[in-house]
Amino acid sequence: MLTNQRGNALLTVLITTLVMVTIGMAIISSTIGGAKRTEVRETDIDITYEGLKAVEEISAKLVSELQPSKKLDINQLTTGTINSKVADFIQSDIIPTYQSSNTIKCITVVDVSSNRASNLLGDHCGRANTLQYHTFGLDFLDTNLTRVYEIIVHTKNPESEQGKVEKIVRKRIILSPIPSFLKYTLGSRELLELNGSPHLVGNVYAHSLDISEDANYQLSNQTDKKVSAPFPSIIGDIYTSYEKTNYTHMKSLVDTHQFYPSISAPDIKQDSQFTDISFDQTYGEEVGKVLSSLDLSLNNNLTQTNLRNTITNNLLTDGSLFFPLVKGILNENVQGVVKADKSITVKRLIHSGVDLIVKGDVNILADSTMNIGNIISTGNVTISNVTGDMSIGNIVAAGKVSIEANAPVVLKENIVSFDNISFQSQNSTSSIEGNIFSGKNLTIQGDSNDPDGENDEVKFNSVIYAKGKTSISNLNITGIKDASETSPTGQLILLSKGELLVTRMNEFHYYSKEKEKKENDLLPDTSETIKPLQAFLYTDSDATLYGVGSLFYVNGGVFSKGNLTVNAVRGKVDDMDRIESDLFSNQEQKLSRFIVHYNRDVLLSKLEALPKVESLSLISDEIIVQ
Repeated sequence: MLTNQRGNALLTVLITTLVMVTIGMAIISSTIGGAKRTEVRETDIDITYEGLKAVEEISAKLVSELQPSKKLDINQLTTGTINSKVADFIQSDIIPTYQSSNTIKCITVVDVSSNRASNLLGDHCGRANTLQYHTFGLDFLDTNLTRVYEIIVHTKNPESEQGKVEKIVRKRIILSPIPSFLKYTLGSRELLELNGSPHLVGNVYAHSLDISEDANYQLSNQTDKKVSAPFPSIIGDIYTSYEKTNYTHMKSLVDTHQFYPSISAPDIKQDSQFTDISFDQTYGEEVGKVLSSLDLSLNNNLTQTNLRNTITNNLLTDGSLFFPLVKGILNENVQGVVKADKSITVKRLIHSGVDLIVKGDVNILADSTMNIGNIISTGNVTISNVTGDMSIGNIVAAGKVSIEANAPVVLKENIVSFDNISFQSQNSTSSIEGNIFSGKNLTIQGDSNDPDGENDEVKFNSVIYAKGKTSISNLNITGIKDASETSPTGQLILLSKGELLVTRMNEFHYYSKEKEKKENDLLPDTSETIKPLQAFLYTDSDATLYGVGSLFYVNGGVFSKGNLTVNAVRGKVDDMDRIESDLFSNQEQKLSRFIVHYNRDVLLSKLEALPKVESLSLISDEIIVQ
């Protein structure tokens, strides 16, 4: 019995020892495996960082080479050579700097501008040829230098480290001959002053920046008031052309948390190569193109007298003057081209496409559907569409152009006026498909007394230049929808040399869902009935914008070469006299009454009429890690 007990004890000791050894080996194995997994994970993070760093370095080197006298100087590029020039630069200046890297396997650039992706450097970076690409199908590649590229960096883990870890880092960039202001959601070349709580989705530019919790507004009796609101929210970065004092001040605003508390504060970054526009030069060039297409070349002498003389000499001296007038009213049965040596009034036109060339004023008072061709006048052009749809080709006037649309008006071509231009939409929706050039002030407005909500709308796919002040009020601006598209693709790019005033947009209206959604952009729901303005607005002067009583919502951007001041609150406002009590409750987590959401698509449209610049711009787009 004693022997058996000793044998059992020995067996127990052996089993216990085996179990402990097994557990120990398992712990050691797990520790080694965990260490290897940790090493692989660290390698994964390291090579991803190296890939991201490489695409940013390549972008920065490209920006440097876009400047005058460098390898990618705009004057040295053509639509047929831009790809080969970019490829040569990558081959000669980029790839050699990474050939000795133990983390970069290969680098290439893929052109995705057209309907098919094209690898500019061939098949040397094989993995890039197996990726799926979003292509843009741009239809102006033969006439414009804009290109969309993907920079592909294929990383690898160093030979000294365990495992095989590889990553693909892809950065999409856009090269385009556009002014720098089109790269930003909101910006100013001087002082950008954000009062209250505007909400900006996209990058912001400011030479200098001030932020205040108090939004300014004005009562109906012109009394200036202030109301407190949360700080501004920016989902993006703030760029500046480096100046030590301004940079230090901007950094202090970030460090002292003077931004909307529920999201991360923006970073401060540098844009040292900001490209301004030459307003007068571009205006003259674009007006000259329109007039030359109508046999009205002014040889860069853009004056009212020269235009009047040119209309008379080029279009009204062939001996075929025709003006069947009855008490100054044009006969409704005219066809073809009507030439008149005195002012005319038009009430009806039975036939389509009638051209009106007049030495004097043109007055149109329409009470039926009309399809008019071109209107060319040495005086003023005044149009009032009372009933029935109206369409018009080009309008050229030495004097003013005034259009009142009580029924839909479609402007299919361009408007050139050497005086003021005004367009008023009243209880109707009109469309402007051509470009507009105002020699003085520009006014676009709706009915200020809509009792049942804003129903005045103008749809645009246009670039507008105004040499004077620009005012937009009391209407919705949206993009024209192409027949093949499911949503509007057209938009308004408006450039004003004088002061820009945008006011009484959706006044005292608010979103049906006032709470911010817990998403990345904090924007209104797409189902909201309040429509954003599809627009980029620019002024060569100063601008002051309000989102207090008004509700200012732009899909695009706003920029001022002078000072830009924005005043905004969050929440519902019904009456300016009761604004403090209306907003007494917490404004946080409520949608701002001033929202600008950057729209990249402008970079890829309406390029032929945009201001000319001295160099291409590089716009950073999507980054993907695979």
